[in-house]
Parts: sequence; C-alpha cells; structure tokens
Amino acid sequence: MAKNYPTIGEYNQLIQKKGGSAFRSLNGINLIPSRTSPIKVYLFGSGAFAAVFKGSLNDKTYAIRCFLSAEDETINRYKAICGYLKNIYSSWKTECEFIDNEISLNGISFPILKMEWMNGLLINQFVSNHLSENRVLAELQEKLVSVSEDLERNKIGHGDIQCGNIIISGTFDDFQVKLIDYDGMYVPDLAYKKSIEKGRSEFQHPKRTLNNFSPEMDRFSFWVMITALEALKHDKTLWREVMQGGFNTLDNFLFTIQDFLNPNQSKLFNKLYNLNSTALNYYLDKLKYFCNSEYYIITKPVVYGQNTSPTSFIPTEHQKYLPNISTSQTIDNNVSSNKYKIVTNNSSASVLTSTFQRLGSTPLELDKQTYEGKLILVSNGRETKRITLNSNQNLIEIKFD
Repeated sequence: MAKNYPTIGEYNQLIQKKGGSAFRSLNGINLIPSRTSPIKVYLFGSGAFAAVFKGSLNDKTYAIRCFLSAEDETINRYKAICGYLKNIYSSWKTECEFIDNEISLNGISFPILKMEWMNGLLINQFVSNHLSENRVLAELQEKLVSVSEDLERNKIGHGDIQCGNIIISGTFDDFQVKLIDYDGMYVPDLAYKKSIEKGRSEFQHPKRTLNNFSPEMDRFSFWVMITALEALKHDKTLWREVMQGGFNTLDNFLFTIQDFLNPNQSKLFNKLYNLNSTALNYYLDKLKYFCNSEYYIITKPVVYGQNTSPTSFIPTEHQKYLPNISTSQTIDNNVSSNKYKIVTNNSSASVLTSTFQRLGSTPLELDKQTYEGKLILVSNGRETKRITLNSNQNLIEIKFD
C-alpha cells in the first residue's frame, strides 16, 4: 500500500527551517545548499521517487534521498539491498543505509536512504577526457570486467549499468569504477522477485524482460562497454556526437537498441568490422552472437586474450527462466566438454550447415570451437529442426514427431 509522502517543496522548507535537526539519527548533520542566492536552496536533484539533499557528518559527505513516493514493496527492497551490501567489501560499492522513521512532517515519520556522496566523473565524461590515451581505455576495460566479476561473485546484479550510474573517481593513473543508483539491484534476499526496470536500451539485450533478475543480468551491458572501448582505441572519430558524424548520443557507448535488434544491418557493426582488428572482432563476434541469441546465452565478460570458462554458470534459483529442455541435454558425463553431441529419437537424421552443406548423420559430434554460435539444420526427411549451438550445451537431443 502506498503512503502519502511529502513533496519536494515540503522537504526543502523543512530543511531550510530546521537544518540537520530535521533528522532523527542524523541529528546535527550539516546540510549543504545547492544554491545560496537569491535564496538558499538545498535540493540537489530529484526523480520520480526521491528528492536528493547533500550533507556532511563526521568528515564524510552523504547524499540523503527523501522519498516522494514508494510502495511497501519498494521500501522492503531497499531494506534488503542496503542490509546485504552492509557486509560486502568491494571497491565499486558506495556506502548505503536505509533508515526508517528518520524525518518527520506533520507528525508523520518517513524513511530516507543515506548514500556516500561520490565525487568524480561520469564514465562517458572520463572517456572524453582520456580518449587519446589507449592505455587508460584498456585499463578501464579491465576494471569494468573486474567489477562484473565481483558483482557475480557476491551474487549481486545492478540492473541498470549505463553512463549515468558509473562514476570514475581518482586520477587517470589511479582511478576506481564506482556504481551508484541501487534501486533495481538484485541481492539474494530478492530471489524469485522480478526486476523493477529493464535499464537503458542502449546497454540492454533486446530480449531482456523483468523476469531477467539475477546476478547475471549485467553481463550484456559490460560487453557493450568493453566492445565500445576497444573500438575507440582504433578510431577516435566514433566518439563524435551523432550530428558530427559519430555515434555518441551523450547517453550511450556508441551502440543503440537498433544495433542490437539487427546487428547484420547495423551501420556501426559494419564500420567496426571494417577496422579489421583481431581484438575488436573478438568483442564484435561475441556481442553479435548474443544479440542474435536468447538472453540466457550471454557469457561472463572477459578481456580479449584472457582465459575464459567455456560455460555460462546459471544459479539453480534462476534456472526457471531457461526454456524447457530435457534433462539429458543439461548433463551427460559421456560427452566431451569440447564437443557437441547431436542425437535424434527413432532414427538417424542428417545434420546440415545453414547453407545446406552436409556434416553427417546422427548421432554426430561437432567441435565446439568450430561450431559455437553457428546455426545447424537437423532433418529426418519429413521435419527439419533449426538449432543455434551455444557453449552451454553438450548433448543436443532432437525429438521428431
């Protein structure tokens, strides 16, 4: 049930009048105005759900988010997220605390979110400042992959990885990647819930739905960013704004949803392939394959040249989002991890490439390295099945009517 929360103006008037004494546990916090003339204004920003104020306490600066609207479900999510993050010690994390009954108006108490105030540059601004320094771009790729790995290791999904939610703090030769805005975050206590948002389309797989809520939900976003950074090492003009002939909308990392919906016809994909870089082609091939596949196929981001696991781990609690497949497809100890084994029921069938080149008859084994991501046709003469091979598979069992 929704509670009637104060307006932005009511919060601002209360803070103008009482300052730090407007808060209960934060009593005495020094509120910092965003503007001092012609009158003092304390509001630093607002969205659909909260107004943001800034204050310092014990030599640390915080963002104080005062709710404008929130369902009970939303409040419970914030409690779960902040409670879980309290015991996570990672460089990407900003301090986050949900405080209930913290600020009162007209005799009614309301909660707040207290978050560490982050100083730094948004990631796209950081890239603009260091566009000519490939070493910095390469280091940023590595740090983004490290953040991705750390999120999954701690069973966390951010849910909205994009320019506005990544801040680079520090100096160009000693910087850290910080994530902000935890509204749509996944933590284990929220397993079996749905996501509250699908994130900015410029960073999301086109088939992502609200059901895709797990520690793996940021993989595609990180692949987009490290692919774009690789491209920028080879062609700086890509970062020009769209009106200047580039691919920068100021909110994206070169790509847009149209590139993901139809990578084969994408002007950007084609331009990047024409740069003829082995490393860039590695990222492009991955991204293109993911765009043309189901959401669950997306593997962990990895920097070109690093070893990576051939499989994409999907926790048991999220297997319900996989399409229905027979249990024999998921585990077969007799099938080599480097091979696809294709079997059919009733009788043998022909296996063909997408261009109708015959590969053999079932049962048939194919090399994963050669055929990963490829479309094959399996035909028994009456029916033809179209199968896209992916690294999660070992045994592929085809059933004909």
